[in-house]
Amino acid sequence: MRKYEKSNPEKTSLIPQQRLVEKKTTPLSTPIKDAGKNYKKEEGVFAPKSFFVIISGGEVREKQYFQIISNQDKFGRIKIEFIADPKQLNPDGLLETAKYKQKRYKSSQENTPDKVFIVSDTDHFYSSIVRIKPECKKNSIILIISNSCFEIWLYYGKFNKKPTDFVIPADYLKISNSFKTYLGKKVKGGINPKYAIFDIVDAIQNAKDNFEEDKNGIPKLFSTNMFLLAEDILPLIQSELKKLILEKEQRIHTYKKAKL
Repeated sequence: MRKYEKSNPEKTSLIPQQRLVEKKTTPLSTPIKDAGKNYKKEEGVFAPKSFFVIISGGEVREKQYFQIISNQDKFGRIKIEFIADPKQLNPDGLLETAKYKQKRYKSSQENTPDKVFIVSDTDHFYSSIVRIKPECKKNSIILIISNSCFEIWLYYGKFNKKPTDFVIPADYLKISNSFKTYLGKKVKGGINPKYAIFDIVDAIQNAKDNFEEDKNGIPKLFSTNMFLLAEDILPLIQSELKKLILEKEQRIHTYKKAKL
């Protein structure tokens, strides 16, 4: 990963030439390879800021999931550009958007993304996903797929086994809606996507443990490779996320104590 620095060509052009001094810079740290349980932040060491572009087939839940860590005032080591165009929600449209973004950043003076992700459900799009998969690989676009819906990822933040008690509808296209209803009953009050990011460590492990692919390299039902995206993000947010979780627990403790 590299250090992200926002460019400002207009400001740079106003600096007198004689004041420009070339300075030798030293990297603040080396990239963190292990995003799992063994990850430990060293005191006084900061990971370089990384820039991820996430192009999603979901407008609401997926956007809410990344909402907290998109706040650069609190999560200063990561920059996320989240894109969900209601007119381009099918896999072909997502790929078109991803390639456009790559081309735009490459030809502009803006910093190019470290990685570009497409996040999609299989739902009604299985054949389209199979079709765009080689093109994504060719263009270094990481294809994140949940079968059948993004809620599978939210589920694994709470549970470590596949949902064996879920009744699969006869109509395969109704699985997503049925699973969302099921999850709302399985977890009291449902799972708020905005706060599901707090379960990212468990979700990574549980999703990996239950991951299966079919002959086309597409996740099977109740599988998601969202853990690939999550593992890239985790080292950049883990210490800040722990702080927020601790603050949340303290608020709950204070509230309960006040009610006694």
